[in-house]
Order: sequence, then structure tokens, then C-alpha cells
Amino acid sequence: MKLNDIVTASFSKLFEENLLQEICNNGILKYAEPDKIILEIRRDIQFIPLIVSGIVKVMRRDGDGNGIFLHYLSKNQTSAIAISYVLEGEKSEIRLKAQSNITYIAVPSKVVNSWFLKYQSWRSFYFKLNQQQTSLLIHNINDIAFTSLEYRLLKYLEYTSQVSNDSTIYSKHFDIARDLKVSREAVSRILKKLEKEDIVTLGRNKITLN
Repeated sequence: MKLNDIVTASFSKLFEENLLQEICNNGILKYAEPDKIILEIRRDIQFIPLIVSGIVKVMRRDGDGNGIFLHYLSKNQTSAIAISYVLEGEKSEIRLKAQSNITYIAVPSKVVNSWFLKYQSWRSFYFKLNQQQTSLLIHNINDIAFTSLEYRLLKYLEYTSQVSNDSTIYSKHFDIARDLKVSREAVSRILKKLEKEDIVTLGRNKITLN
């Protein structure tokens, strides 16, 4: 499909005609395979990705290999956090990484910045995303502070399953442990417990919710 057709099919219910045309005029259609980094920490944000299809993982990392999973981006979304950095003229403090094969439209940051003054639909889109993604972050903080690791792990699996629309999560125990900022041994132990309770079925680099 041509970019114009993709923009119309994906975003015509969200944005007015002039904004759709600006996306077509300024955006570049891109594709990425799983684990491809779309936006890296401590880098200038050159573009904002509008997700057309697939799932993107949003992570907070410190540059020393330490990090924690924040939330996912899916169809017709983008990162409100990344946009906020652009508005403030700051470098990125998050990493966006393809969780699956993804298609997205890369729009130059300075163009996106100008949309706040020009388009009510863009302001509404941003504020709605910001509210949704802030709510996810607050829930994550609450879970880390007040709930057990077993609850956090099961909630993580359910969230991943819901976003991907697949009861099977294709991920290594090490990757899940890194997302939750815990040890791989702890994740493996709890997954084995959940399997005994017939809540999940474990396979090679995959976990199925029963």
C-alpha cells in the first residue's frame, strides 16, 4: 500500500484532513523486525514513530545495562513520553524496541512540535495517550511497591497476551526477568509454580496462558 492509503486507513478517524496530509507529506514509512531499536536513550529524538501495525516495547534504561519495562505501544499509538522530550528539547531517556514485526511512520520531531499549535485533534490525541500511558506507569509503580512478584509476573504475562492478542508469549525467562528487574531464577521458579497450578504451560522460549 502507498503511504497515503496507509495514513487514511490508520488515522482518518483520529485526525482532520489537513493533518493527515501533513503526515503524508512529511512522514517516512518504515519497517522493523523484532528487537530492532527504534529510539535509544541519551540520543536526540529525530522523529516520532506513529505505529501502523505490530507492538513496540517502551523501556527505561540507565545506559549501564540496567532497565525496566514501562509499557507497550500498538496500532495507532505513539510514545507520549518521547513527544514530551521533544517539547522540552531533551534527549531521550527511554528506549523503544520492536517487540514484533512492526510498520510505522517516522515523522520529523520539529514537524510534530508544530502540530500542537495547528491541530486540535493532535492535542487531543497526545493528551489521551499521555493519560493512558501515565496511568500504566502509576500502576507499575504501585505493583512494584505493594504486590508480590508472582502477581507482577502474571499481570505482565496477561498484559503482553492482551496487547499481542495471543495467549502464547514468546519470550525467554531472562528477558522477562530484565523487564521486571528481578533475577531469572526467581522468574523461572514462579513460572514452574504457575505451571503446576495449571495457570500456564511452559515451552521453549514461550509461555502459554491456560
